[in-house]
Formats: sequence, C-alpha cells, structure tokens
Amino acid sequence: MRIVLDMQGAQTQSRLRGIGRYTLAFARAVVEESGDHEVHLVLNGLLNDSIESVKSTFQDILPAHRIHVWNAPGPVQLIHIENAARLAAAEVLREAFIQRLEPDLVHITSLFEGYVGDAVTSVGEHDQHTPVSITLYDLIPLLNRDQYLSDNPRYEEYYMSKVEGLKKAAINLAISDFSRAEAAELLGIESQLIANKSSAAEPHFRPMVYEEGWVDQMLNRYGISRPFILYTGGSDRRKNLVRLIRAYQQLPKSEHQRTQLVFAGRMSLDFLHEVKSLRRADDKLVFTDFIAEEDLVALYNLCECFVFPSWHEGFGLPVLEAMSCGAVVVAANAASVPEVLGEPEALFDPFEVDDISSKLRTALCDEAFRERMRAHALRQSSKFSWAATARFAISVWESVVNEKEGLEARAASVHRVDQKPRGEAGSTRSDAFGEDVLEVIEALRERNLLPVEDEALLKLAEALYSNQAATKVVEVGHAVSADESGD
Repeated sequence: MRIVLDMQGAQTQSRLRGIGRYTLAFARAVVEESGDHEVHLVLNGLLNDSIESVKSTFQDILPAHRIHVWNAPGPVQLIHIENAARLAAAEVLREAFIQRLEPDLVHITSLFEGYVGDAVTSVGEHDQHTPVSITLYDLIPLLNRDQYLSDNPRYEEYYMSKVEGLKKAAINLAISDFSRAEAAELLGIESQLIANKSSAAEPHFRPMVYEEGWVDQMLNRYGISRPFILYTGGSDRRKNLVRLIRAYQQLPKSEHQRTQLVFAGRMSLDFLHEVKSLRRADDKLVFTDFIAEEDLVALYNLCECFVFPSWHEGFGLPVLEAMSCGAVVVAANAASVPEVLGEPEALFDPFEVDDISSKLRTALCDEAFRERMRAHALRQSSKFSWAATARFAISVWESVVNEKEGLEARAASVHRVDQKPRGEAGSTRSDAFGEDVLEVIEALRERNLLPVEDEALLKLAEALYSNQAATKVVEVGHAVSADESGD
C-alpha cells in the first residue's frame, strides 16, 4: 500500500501549536510502523520557510526521494477574497500532483488550514478516485458558531466547506472517542467512517532530574520565583482562563501568597488585555510568552501542579504531556479531558469557580492526593503511544483500501475493465507528462480558473513545470535507490 501524507499541519502557523507537534509525531510513527507499506510525504511549496525543517525531521527514517514539494501560483490565503480563484486552482494542482504519485490512500494531517496563510487542502476537487483520510481534531467552531463563525460570513463559508470535506472523506481518524462521537452526531457521518486513533505525547515528555543551577537560571528567565501552578495551551474563551484566575484568587491566603500561577506559551492580546481588569495587587501571575520545548518539559516536571480548565477539547494534549512528566494534574470534567486524564478524583466542574479553587487547594495541600496523582499520572500516560496510534491508523487504511480494491475488482469482472499496472511513485512514462499537464489545464478551464493576464499565465506555467520537474526528480531518486540496493 502506498500512503501519501499531506504535511501542511507542520507547515502553517499550526506548527507552533499542538497540531504541528501532533502532525510530525504521528507522521514519524507511521513511517516507523509502516512495514512493507510505502510512505510518501508531500509539502506545500508556498510555505517554503518550513520545508527544510520538516525534511530534517525525517532525514534519519525516510529516503529523500519520498518527500515531494508541489507548487501553485500564490498567494492563496482566503482571508483576502481576491485570492479565491487562485486557491481553487491550487486545489486542482495539489490533487493532480498527489495523484501522479499513484497513492492507494492520501491522509490530510490538518484539513482546516488556508484561511490565514497559504495552505491548500481539499477533498475530491480533482482526484475523485483516491481514498482520502483526515485527522479529525475537533468541531469547536461548529458548536460555538456565535463565537467563531457568525461575525465573519466569509470565514463561516470557508469553515463549512471544510466540514463538507470531512463528509466526503473515506475515513476520518478522530483523536479521541469524544471527537469521534461528536462528529458522528453533528455531521451525520456513519460510525464506520470515523475511527478513534487517539494521540500520544512525544518521548521527551518524561520525568527528569535537573541541575539546581540550570533550574534557577531557567526559572529566573521567566520570572518564576515561587512554587507554581502551571497552565499551558491556548487562550481563547473555551480555555476558561478567566475562571482559572478567579479560582486562584480564591485560594486560602497562605497558598495564594506562596505560589505563582504560570501561563506557559504565547497568550492572545485580547486575553492579556482582559487580565488587566481581573488582576489584583497581590496576584502573582506569570506569562512566559513563547517557550522552548526543553523549558516546557522542565516546567511540567517542576510545577506544584498542572491545571487544565478547558471546557471543550478534541483531546487535551497538555494533560497527557504533564502526566508523562509525572506532574500532579487536575482538569475539567468536560469533553475529551476525562478520557485522557482517567481519574475522576482529579476532575472539577469548569463552570464553577469554587470547584476549580477547591481542587487546586487539594492538589497543593493534600499530600496523599498528590502521591496518588503522581503514581496515576505515569500509569495513565503509559497507555498512550505514537506507535499504537500509527499501527491503528495503518490498519484502518488497509481496510479502506482493501474495500475499495474489492469493489473495483468486482466492477472489472463485470465490465471486463483492464486494470492499469502501477510502478514506483513518479515512474509514469515520460510521454505521459504532457497528457498530465493538459489534463490539469482542462480541469482549470472547465472550472473557469485559467487566468487571462500574461503574468498570471506565466506563473501557472512555472508551477506546472516545477511540479512536472519534481516528479522527474522522483524517478531519478527511485533509479538511484534501486542501483544502490543491487536490484
């Protein structure tokens, strides 16, 4: 089975968030667990500043000729309506490029990309034959339309078009049972078309022992001078950080004065502005802004407790990361968080400030509770692994491809359709290159997407040539690989 992974989840601004970490870790695990299957990665040439970083992540486990870069005329980010036609054309070029690799299945690591930034994702806009699989993180904007969609009709139209993409996919791989059930209910997708592949924390999230001098230097760099309660993640409304601050302010005076509440990572300007109206003179709130991964691991290891008050998550990866480091974790009894945390005793009502504050006090003061939670954290986190996640995904893909091939074989036997043999990716005969280009041009013409200006036509021609040349490089790569292996 030839699997093509669209890696744009590790190329856009998402690469700075959980989606980026998830994309890279999942893709590496798929490569490592692929066995006899053939894995290829495709990257967006419009997101050029991230290409080398992604390539370097796989240089030790994947041959260079299995990493492909496609191009299209840009810009295509849909926040500017004048880019709409270029985006539609880029969807055709991307799908045509991937189709030329002759995959058995294409997996999109992050579908909801491209409104801000030059990502391009689509399902069935050109290639309506190859099965498409999609990582399904959550449907938070769909459930909270007033907050995320209603004020921006163009973004709402974009978002709903991606939702339609989920419905057209051969399989959606949800990251939690909660996300799977939510999608089945909201989208009316049959349950067999959604599977829970779960998630995992990367191996470097683990209990650590640090030199005291390094710890002091690191904590001083972020303005942390006391035992601290840690939060990391986003800062939009569902993260529930205003209630967290109020819960911290309600702690007994002794606990409030001896601790700090640390927000690790970059918080939005809107949230920071809101904090100004909440802050008290005796508050000890710390905002680290961007934080290096090594430092985040250390903060998980060093915190008095980790708190996660979000009332809607597709998975809640910070909870798993903190537990993997042996932290005492308390979190919201909402959405997917309970299945990740796995301990009812550590849950609180995210909409009740008193309950959040009470659970924080327990996490800080009850030593028996703290010991139970430390032991539970390591037991629970060991149940999640990227290898298991990848193996499950591959098994699901095998089922999808086998079902498709069975249907095609039955159709061929009835209609006596000859099956086209397939070689290595990119090894189609050179005389088919022109046919491929003409097919793309005709597809653009049918959609009224061919530009009329000379400069725009030239850019399209350059992209088509670049994509064609990239496929030729693939052929050379396969030839060299075969020669070196003695085949």
